[in-house]
Amino acid sequence: MVIIAEDSRFRTHHGIDFVELRDAWAAGGHRGASTITQQLAKNLYLSPSRSLFRKLKEAVTAVRLEMALSKARIMELYLNSAEWGPGVWGVSAASDAYFGVSPARLNDAQAAALAATLPQPRTSNPAYRPGRMLARRDLILARYYGGKAPVPPVQEDSIPEIPPIEPPILPPILDTLVIPDTTKDHPDSGGPVPHIL
Repeated sequence: MVIIAEDSRFRTHHGIDFVELRDAWAAGGHRGASTITQQLAKNLYLSPSRSLFRKLKEAVTAVRLEMALSKARIMELYLNSAEWGPGVWGVSAASDAYFGVSPARLNDAQAAALAATLPQPRTSNPAYRPGRMLARRDLILARYYGGKAPVPPVQEDSIPEIPPIEPPILPPILDTLVIPDTTKDHPDSGGPVPHIL
């Protein structure tokens, strides 16, 4: 789910996705083009500044990480170092905080919701303003189940339009509480059963 959401060419690039860089440049540089490996490099070694020098260091570090580690290890480190919400670091903490289960017990919709949280974990996650996250989650799930529509990269500092969300249909709630008649004689005591509330 994270590969679908964050870096669709993760398994084939060597730390830098030149196709995504070209597309981001064509879009005026207003969207992210960082690979999972670049995000890991930033999380582990670099500041969150957006300077050109920091981006260059990020690219060099990403290539070095790709040379030293397997893709599986890069993904493991990324999932365990990423921020998933305010004060929520690592996929285990996120899985427990949002769904009360370990990552291995997440269902597809929950896993997609966590993946959809990654671009903007502080401003849209399963617990806070979930509208944007839910719209992205649905795109990720559609792609996961074989759909062809791409999951677009998140625009830098953007606030995408939130689609309307249908409220769930809940079962009817009873207006009254029925209390059983306790004034009848109890068969063992020969007298009325005391009514304790």
